[in-house]
Amino acid sequence: MKQLIPLILAASLALSGCVASSPTKARSGSSADAQRERARQAFDELDGRPPAQTATSAPAPAPRPETKPVEAAPATAPAPQVSEATHLMATGYGQSRPEAVRRAKAELSNIFESRIESDISSVTRSVTDSGAGDTLYKNVQSKIRVASSVELEGVEVGPVTKEGREYVAVAGLDRARAAEKWQRDINRLNARIAVEEKAAAASPGKLMQLKHLNEAMDLFIQREALVSRLRVINRPAHGAGHKEFEALVSRLQEVKTDFRINLEINAPSGQDLTSRLARKLTEAGYLVSANGHGGDVTLRIALSLSRVELNNPNFKFMRATADVAIIDPVTGTMVGNFNENKREGHLTYQEAGVKATRSLAGALSKKIVAYFN
Repeated sequence: MKQLIPLILAASLALSGCVASSPTKARSGSSADAQRERARQAFDELDGRPPAQTATSAPAPAPRPETKPVEAAPATAPAPQVSEATHLMATGYGQSRPEAVRRAKAELSNIFESRIESDISSVTRSVTDSGAGDTLYKNVQSKIRVASSVELEGVEVGPVTKEGREYVAVAGLDRARAAEKWQRDINRLNARIAVEEKAAAASPGKLMQLKHLNEAMDLFIQREALVSRLRVINRPAHGAGHKEFEALVSRLQEVKTDFRINLEINAPSGQDLTSRLARKLTEAGYLVSANGHGGDVTLRIALSLSRVELNNPNFKFMRATADVAIIDPVTGTMVGNFNENKREGHLTYQEAGVKATRSLAGALSKKIVAYFN
């Protein structure tokens, strides 16, 4: 009986569909189509088949967008192993890891700096006259301080640990690798020193002699600093003896003796700058002449003054600018140049210009002395 119910329902639906399709009934075509579809579903259910999907079935889900696989973070490289057998080591402490590492590296550099300054100063002190305030001695000592400021290459930092609230870092310098590099640098510096000394001997004028000998002195101190570094890591190296350094110092002193600077300042109001420059250069140990002839070097200085607008109703501002050309009187060629400027303010433009010129003289004299040292 249960099987007959769907059959009866299907037959009745089919019959009603036929009736609905006759012209005597004013039914819409869509209603008849729906009834026929229900009839087919009833027959399918009677035969045990799953009902057919209709056009009004739910739409298929939209495909998910493709996602790229997340790349794994690169593994941290293990800290290098530093050992007292192969490395010169120093320890640093800090409230953070970076601070501990920085202090360990600084402590390692300090080991070299104190030794370098001691070694080179012992050589220069015996040759230059420190007691009499020798300007050459002061100049050499300032260069030693620069050379002893060590920025080590190839420093390795071992594992950073924590002891209580402090981080502990150990920095190490591989002795073998450092010795190999520093010895190559020493050989290179030896060759450059020989070139500068040869050029100084071949130069006819004092200016170029002084230029080459100053360069040789700088290279000499750099080389002695490397020799001192090798001694720190127990790699003995042959440094310069007192006689070698004394020969270089003697040649420098000979050239600087009676070294005369000729000032040529091209400006309507350049007398103030000329007198101030001459006084400061004389205090530095140089002979100075103004707009003369026969100097060992000529400094051709173009001075200009210009107003500076700073929107300050109470003061007037002026800028003094000097362009300096360094002329070799032997060849008449320019061997160097530089410039300097200073700005000052006052109640009037005229007084502001005077103040700017005075400030410029001080700054300019320092640059000139640095050039010849």
